[in-house]
Amino acid sequence: MKYKVRLDNIKSIDEIPDRWTRDDFIQLLEVYELGDPGEASDDEVRELLFMAIKEYDPQEAAALLLQFRLGNQLNDGQIEQISNDMLKENVAEHYSDISFHARLFDINVLLYKAYNGKFPHAKASVIHLDIQPHHDSSVVIDEAIALRAVAPLIDEHATFKRLFKDQLVGEKAFEEASDIIWYFRALDNHQYELITSDYWINKADFTTDEADVNVSVED
Repeated sequence: MKYKVRLDNIKSIDEIPDRWTRDDFIQLLEVYELGDPGEASDDEVRELLFMAIKEYDPQEAAALLLQFRLGNQLNDGQIEQISNDMLKENVAEHYSDISFHARLFDINVLLYKAYNGKFPHAKASVIHLDIQPHHDSSVVIDEAIALRAVAPLIDEHATFKRLFKDQLVGEKAFEEASDIIWYFRALDNHQYELITSDYWINKADFTTDEADVNVSVED
């Protein structure tokens, strides 16, 4: 199917809003043995948590966060290994199972800010696209179609284009698309917002901002 695709905007961020709630922070204060913050404001609770985290060895602090967020999906050995790796590399880019990347990014955010840069500075890209079909269509644009549509605007050396060539041309089902695109939503008038790691897509990857593209819409 043919679409006209336009890049409207791309920006880099180091934190995705609202991924941690006040309730999360209060529970984490218990985990880090600081206790109930009472009537403290949301900003004060966040700062208290950073203070509590810094009382721990960085690897131990990372392990506690991993256990809190992912303890039902990772075993103790995996948590120990990831908590060690987090100090040396951006695991939100390099962990072998990409379905964990978005949540590892959120965990890294707290550790990076609490320790003032001791952990890697992970970044994400917020991308706004206009994707208009050339003819009326009932096809619902999802993460796979969005990635196939935006790919022609992006340099051939971009990581996701090198790793998922068959999926991008429709020769294989693009099951990984919803892990590459962390958050995806339709806006008004054929506009879409996607958030992904800048490991997958960043501003420097774009070689043009508009194109007519043929997209496989069936897996």
